Amino acid sequence: MHPDTAHLDTLRRLDNLVRLGRIAAVDHDAARCRVQTGGNLTGWLPWLTQRAGTTRTWCPPTVGEQVIILSPSGEPAGGIVLTGLYSELVEAPSTTSSEHITDYPDGARITYNHATGHLHASGVNTATLQAAVKVTIDCPHTHCTGKLTVDDLLTYGNGITGTGGSNGNVITGPLTHTGGNLSSNGIVLHTHKHTGVQSGGSQTGTPL
Repeated sequence: MHPDTAHLDTLRRLDNLVRLGRIAAVDHDAARCRVQTGGNLTGWLPWLTQRAGTTRTWCPPTVGEQVIILSPSGEPAGGIVLTGLYSELVEAPSTTSSEHITDYPDGARITYNHATGHLHASGVNTATLQAAVKVTIDCPHTHCTGKLTVDDLLTYGNGITGTGGSNGNVITGPLTHTGGNLSSNGIVLHTHKHTGVQSGGSQTGTPL
């Protein structure tokens, strides 16, 4: 190779080692993207993700996202795309040092503030937590503002309380009790007998 040609090739490789660009296209099936950098459009390149072994993560880049292309030996054909650069088109979602935020395109947001210890998820339509054995919520107070539906057995270990209208708590519909005593104001309901009843004898029988 002519010395001048070799020199130009070296400069080209150095220029291509690290380049800024924007995502031009994404192939989700192949996990590859193309980047517009200057006047050039790269081929299909892999992007860097957090984990790609037995633990895997998936968060593909989006068109227009600013990225860095790292090209070993200065060859863009073998480049790797590093995502995660804010730009004038996509600014940072916060300016607070104590917040960790993930924004989603549908308006959902997950925020954790390590200064206050508060975790907040908003803009979510539905949420599913599936476990094969057990889910434990370990906190002194859990507040549900809407309806609570339990499809299987409901078991409580330390009593139950509730609120109602001006007349107190109201249970609507049949209430079935089996096993043990059911008492109200000190009276066991299934053994209580009424005295002084004239019709049918001096006292009623045991309630059925």
